[in-house]
Amino acid sequence: MNVSHYSKTMKKRLPLLESFAAVFAVATVAFMTALPAIQETGERNVDLQDNLSLIRTAVFRFSMDHEMDGTEVHPAQNNNDFELQILGRTRSDGSTHQRGRFEDRFFGPYLNAMPVNPVNGLSSVRIMPSGISEPIFNGLAGWVYVTDTGKIFADLAGVDDRGIAFSEY
Repeated sequence: MNVSHYSKTMKKRLPLLESFAAVFAVATVAFMTALPAIQETGERNVDLQDNLSLIRTAVFRFSMDHEMDGTEVHPAQNNNDFELQILGRTRSDGSTHQRGRFEDRFFGPYLNAMPVNPVNGLSSVRIMPSGISEPIFNGLAGWVYVTDTGKIFADLAGVDDRGIAFSEY
């Protein structure tokens, strides 16, 4: 190997100390960028997002398991009880009542218990009547479920500590 070629290659490399300084600078900038978001997130809001995510996942799984005439069935459609469908066992058509002495409800349960809305302390679900596609928030329940769309929201009017509307969660 030619010595002059080796020394030219070494001159192009970044020294070890400068490499560490560059990595430290990038990490510091990344941390400083993320710090305001970490400080703004209140514990209550994280719990609200987590519990809302649990219910939304349960509703999604229910809808994936159930269909009628090739169309997706959302919980609480056809005058069924939302909480019975999510917390209990159901048939492919979404019905929950037991027929006869044999168990023929093969789907669910999707949740063991309805999560509590940590902001208002309620775990009840208020169902929007059929034909209403947007939720109406009044704080009388923990959650608001829109039957027509299969979407669930926290039953909270207003905004959180960060100024984000609870309806945007």
